Amino acid sequence: MQLCIRTNKRMQDNISEFLGVYGINHSAYMVLTTLFAAENHCLSPSEISQKLQFTRTNITRITDFLEKAGYVKRTDSREDRRAKKISLTSEGMFFIQRLTLAQSMYLKEIWDYLTHDEQELFEVINKKLLAHFSDASS
Repeated sequence: MQLCIRTNKRMQDNISEFLGVYGINHSAYMVLTTLFAAENHCLSPSEISQKLQFTRTNITRITDFLEKAGYVKRTDSREDRRAKKISLTSEGMFFIQRLTLAQSMYLKEIWDYLTHDEQELFEVINKKLLAHFSDASS
């Protein structure tokens, strides 16, 4: 069990270091990828909060950071004048596409250390554990 915890921590640290080179953290990356996957690359703060299970306060803080960086913008909702929407800017689109490509290459480099059979076994074990956790929390 300790080995699993240490490996997970090391992977998280490596990914955080990788994202840090691009000037963002994992939470900001998750918001950007969520917006990128959304219809019209636009969601309300509450939709992002719900999808990522982040607090609204955290979404506000992350959005402030991403807006200052020029990656997202806040606009008034067409459905409700009191509500805001968060959407990717063209700069944000370019940034997340570039970052996703770089991250894919980085993760491939990490996973290539394992054989194909080891990768498949790792996936099977992780899926089994995730299913168990989902069943246990129901």
